[in-house]
Amino acid sequence: MKIPFIDYNLYCDFVNKDKYEILKTSSRSTSIISKFVGHTFSIHNGKKTDNITIVPAMVGQKLGSFVLTKKFGNSIHNSDHNRKVKEKARRKITQKKVRKTSTSKTSSKAKKSNKK
Repeated sequence: MKIPFIDYNLYCDFVNKDKYEILKTSSRSTSIISKFVGHTFSIHNGKKTDNITIVPAMVGQKLGSFVLTKKFGNSIHNSDHNRKVKEKARRKITQKKVRKTSTSKTSSKAKKSNKK
């Protein structure tokens, strides 16, 4: 069996702090050991930190497995802001098409009047 990996700096902070203090870490690969039970860790997920209180069922897992790094639910591609930007771009394209067709019609009328 492999020896569990525990970040040295995290373990030093753990030994020196009280049970009621929150330990901040970005070491998601640290394994949870039985000494961590009951303590609260603030684990970095890439953008912010999430507080996790360790319970006995978590022993043997990695800290990073309890903090999600991606959002679930609303897709960023379907957000209201992006929808507005897409609509604005479509309006610009249609306005350009309308201008081209209106100028080409007027120019063809002008050519017909010049021929007479």
